[in-house]
Amino acid sequence: MRVTILAAAGQIAELVTKNLMTETDDQLTLVAREADSRLTITDAERENLVDLDVNDVNGLAATLRGEDLVLLATSPDERMADSVIKAMDQAGVSRLIVTGAIGVENEVPGKFGEWNLRMGGDLLAAVVDGFHAIENSDLDYTYLRMTWLYNDPRKKDYVITEPGKPQPGVQVTRTAVANFLTELIKSGAQEYQRASIGIYEPGSDQYDKPTFY
Repeated sequence: MRVTILAAAGQIAELVTKNLMTETDDQLTLVAREADSRLTITDAERENLVDLDVNDVNGLAATLRGEDLVLLATSPDERMADSVIKAMDQAGVSRLIVTGAIGVENEVPGKFGEWNLRMGGDLLAAVVDGFHAIENSDLDYTYLRMTWLYNDPRKKDYVITEPGKPQPGVQVTRTAVANFLTELIKSGAQEYQRASIGIYEPGSDQYDKPTFY
């Protein structure tokens, strides 16, 4: 499979890249601003670095031609979402996976929902607009609503919240998110098409906010 990872210098993107390089024979195109200085190639025959702003529609479309799947490894606002949609349409690529944010569907219940809304503020509002742009597009998207993130490579387990269901869990590790994304891509990304799903750490639904706050 030919996979393009946008915002490839982010922590989750780097974990997914490492997993795919180890566990598959996929061809990876890694897109980031100042990619040459921020990313390191481990196999020049399978990895291609592209120094590009995701909002450069024409440049992104040229990069995406011939690709099978795009992973947008950041939570886009409306401008970024529109740019990715236009570029994918121009390139003839339809499969998109987005590492998005919880709260975009007002799906977070109880005290945690109130805390998340208060902490998210204007940033959450911008991400909501980005979510709706993707939701209303013609792409075969999976929007992964990630709860609050932290680093602990020992914690790899996760729970997936099905479309339309409340998102109760307050936290999840970047390692767990990367593992889910890796497995989804390895399986051909046939599941969860045109769907918004959540991800959280088992047992974290008992708290009113992340344990690291």
